[in-house]
Amino acid sequence: MAIILLVVALLITAVAYRPVLFNFFAGDDFVHLIWLQQAVLHPELIWRNFHTSWLDGTTTKFYRPLISVFMVSDYVLYNRNGLGFHLTNLFFHLGSVFFIFLICRHLGKKLTLREDLHPPARPLDSGAATLYWPFFAACLFGLYPLHTEAVSWITGRVDAVVTAFITGSFFFYLRSRESKAKLNTTLCLIFMVLGLTSKEMTITLPATFVLFELIFPRSILLSKYDLPSLVKRLKLAAISTFPYWILLVIYFGVRLMALGTFVGGYDDSLLFISNPQAFIRTWINGLRLFVEPVNHELVSARALVSKLWDVYLAIAGVGAALVIGINKNVLRLFVFLCGWLVLCLAPVYKVFAISDDLQGSRLAYVATVPLCMLLTLFCLATVSSAKKTQTRNIEQPKSEATDKIAREKNSLNLLSIVGNTIALGFLALAFAVLNLNNEAWVYAGQEANAIRGGLARLYDTEEGDPQILFVGLPDQVHGAYICRNALPGMTHTPQLQRDIKNAILVDRFEPIFPFALIKQSLYDNRSKVKIYRWDTEHKDFAKVDLDVVEQYPQSKLQTFSGASLTTTITPSNPDTCTFSWRPDNSLELIGNSKKLGRPEVRIAPGMTPCFAMEFVRVTMRPLSTGSDQAAKEKAAEYAAKEGADLLYTNDLVEKFELKCRTHTTINDPEPNGNVELVFPLRSLPEWSLGGKCHELLLRLPHACHYAIDKVEIVPAAQLIPKISFANDGYLGSKGFMHISRKDGEQSLDYDATGIKGADGVMIETTRTNLLFEEQNGDSLSRIASSVDMQEGAKGKIILKRSDFPALGLYQIRLFAKDKNGDRIGQSSDHIVVAVED
Repeated sequence: MAIILLVVALLITAVAYRPVLFNFFAGDDFVHLIWLQQAVLHPELIWRNFHTSWLDGTTTKFYRPLISVFMVSDYVLYNRNGLGFHLTNLFFHLGSVFFIFLICRHLGKKLTLREDLHPPARPLDSGAATLYWPFFAACLFGLYPLHTEAVSWITGRVDAVVTAFITGSFFFYLRSRESKAKLNTTLCLIFMVLGLTSKEMTITLPATFVLFELIFPRSILLSKYDLPSLVKRLKLAAISTFPYWILLVIYFGVRLMALGTFVGGYDDSLLFISNPQAFIRTWINGLRLFVEPVNHELVSARALVSKLWDVYLAIAGVGAALVIGINKNVLRLFVFLCGWLVLCLAPVYKVFAISDDLQGSRLAYVATVPLCMLLTLFCLATVSSAKKTQTRNIEQPKSEATDKIAREKNSLNLLSIVGNTIALGFLALAFAVLNLNNEAWVYAGQEANAIRGGLARLYDTEEGDPQILFVGLPDQVHGAYICRNALPGMTHTPQLQRDIKNAILVDRFEPIFPFALIKQSLYDNRSKVKIYRWDTEHKDFAKVDLDVVEQYPQSKLQTFSGASLTTTITPSNPDTCTFSWRPDNSLELIGNSKKLGRPEVRIAPGMTPCFAMEFVRVTMRPLSTGSDQAAKEKAAEYAAKEGADLLYTNDLVEKFELKCRTHTTINDPEPNGNVELVFPLRSLPEWSLGGKCHELLLRLPHACHYAIDKVEIVPAAQLIPKISFANDGYLGSKGFMHISRKDGEQSLDYDATGIKGADGVMIETTRTNLLFEEQNGDSLSRIASSVDMQEGAKGKIILKRSDFPALGLYQIRLFAKDKNGDRIGQSSDHIVVAVED
């Protein structure tokens, strides 16, 4: 029976992932394809992963050599057919399903043996503990909707692979406790080694073993909770897990030699948190999606499946409480699973972030192992309560005792049917939600294949390797990656007919590539650089012509106020907010605290080229909200929390979308009583290369009360310092400055003379391998490592190798400052400094 249930769980999981089993690569998969092509020709590249950073990474430090080995084996077997890679992903996912079933059977057996129970209690029913619970837990893991990123995305396999090895190691550890044979211990260590060379998550295994030893001691004599028993438990746990801690120490030694650090990762730090409040909010949202894994870009939180999922969560919680209430020894299992879940999340505490479209969900893949066991724990309650040893009282008539036993058996059968039906319903819902979530990856695969086809057609018509800039290619859709880091792989053989080196992709927002800095050189060299945008509807590329831009940069301030303001701006949501034109031709607007209470105003500056429209400034006056102090405080709270957004439409972005916007904070009024909102558009490629402006949409915070006096299109020179360095243009270094021990130093020129009151500049530098949170904004960064001052509105800054503490990437930008040292205007464009040996 156990084998049948295990096979059924594996088959259901395989069927659930059938929609994504076709030939496609997406996102970072193409990075691997470039490396794989070289690794097959030069096998030493594979070996390098065992003694250096994964894939020779310089900006990140990971030790994951075994992942590269599996990638190479797939490439050798399947070459450029993505189906084979996806089958490998599914194989490791099924491996975890397999081991979870076996782990649950082992844990369930401990609750069915009287001698393992303390305090003395009735054992659980064998069928529930060793068949039904393992089946439902394994099956729920296989179908858990959060897993699409880890299973459906080839590069996401890192988490699927390591989880298979972690569960395998834990299973053989459980076996080793029951048998003196050294084979189980050996297999446990082997799986742990495989896990450690796959991903860092495996470092929690020894702690998991210790936790298990403390909660489930090997001797019933140590099951008491007095101090001497606890001390003995701890000593025995340390002795029993000693080999695994030794292996972990060896791993960190190897890691130190390979990476030069114990920590590694993205910023090589354990404790640095740039924004604690945002960190906490991110964790709360991540945990919400962890237990309610619905892609909310595809499925509304108010949809039936979302509501049903919440109902099942409630049933699982009540059921777990019920089974613990029935049999106190299940509490030990519950505590262990909760502790294991916490340990699984500990290694990713700094990067744990799951967005509403489930981006980042792979980071929680390992933690869903104990989670699925917890969510199905209620299956134990379906049969445990009625399973009692029947003893007839000598004074009780035989017929009466027989009737009582029959009634309890009927109760048992009914309870089992109800509980198992609920569990099957949970699996059916998980299957349905998984298919909905996977729709994003099916579309991503189809769109990635269409883009590859479009590139093939384009380079059939373009001779050689011309300078081409691509825009409008989707970074991701509904959380499924498409072109993120993909273009270099898409434009190399065997994905394309020839290798292309001069192709660059810019997204709607570029956190690394200094797009704004190279706009001038892009315009000056428009006859040498071709620009193409992706037409999603026709699945082909269309050319972008910068010749329609008559002047760049813009030199004149364009103002809409008075009568011209009345023809430029119009209320967008008069049904939910209050708008009125005042006698001075300013627009008064009043928001409220309701869901649709954010005032929205459409701005029509004319069908001018977006490329030259770089900053929009809106000047407003706060109006009185009456004497209600609570209302004033609420309005201030909304303003601080929400700020203001400016959405845009152009030839590329045809309708307003929240993701296509720029944002600004709402500061206190100026001495003249006005509030100025400056919206930076300059650094957004999808805006700048989107043809002509159609319309803008200003969104102000809830419960606000303002009068808009004017809207201005402001030249960049009036707001930001201009920066440059030798050969920084698009046909040069593309805004990347290289500093090494050999070069020693580089110089950066700046000019803030166009900014009123500028007397010098502030120089802001990020920490190693971290990026500014926003571009051309008005606030200092939370991740800056230094802020230095330089006098003079125009001058030269010398950057030395000694200014940077470690190898890697840094970003630098400037703010203008006045004679008092106060920051004025917006931040300059940023440059990227690559610090090398």
